[in-house]
Amino acid sequence: MSRRLDDTDRALLRALSADGRRTLRALAKDVELSEPAVRERMQRLERDGVITGYQATVAPERVDAATAAFIALRFGPGEEARATVDEALRREPCVLEAHQVAGDDCYLIKVRVASTGELADVLDRIRAIPPVQGTGTTIALRTIFERPLLAGGAALGSEPETSEN
Repeated sequence: MSRRLDDTDRALLRALSADGRRTLRALAKDVELSEPAVRERMQRLERDGVITGYQATVAPERVDAATAAFIALRFGPGEEARATVDEALRREPCVLEAHQVAGDDCYLIKVRVASTGELADVLDRIRAIPPVQGTGTTIALRTIFERPLLAGGAALGSEPETSEN
């Protein structure tokens, strides 16, 4: 990134993370800048890799993906093993997130599927990836909330809201 985010950048990012369909006019009004100034800032944020894309938020239960699970993967050492696992996971459309983690496990991935039967099929495919030596699965019974990265603003350096007694 070429420069640090200022308060206006943070305000724009919070507004876009809450509603990515906001118009330039609405964003400009929110941050008290002209539309051309907001367009320029957004282009800079995109160019600097801060904004990496725009997407719709989909209700999982409406698209046969109501079952969420977290799968810990263990596999052999080395860059080749990691590259093989990375490529295989990218081919699985139900894998929403993949994180390299510290500890006994190598990766923690999040999947969404229609049913536990479909989850069993996904686990079979993942366990068949040559470097994978073991998995551990936790099925989410209920999703309390999922939020966009910037919805609360904490990721942008602002303080979390607190209530005073």
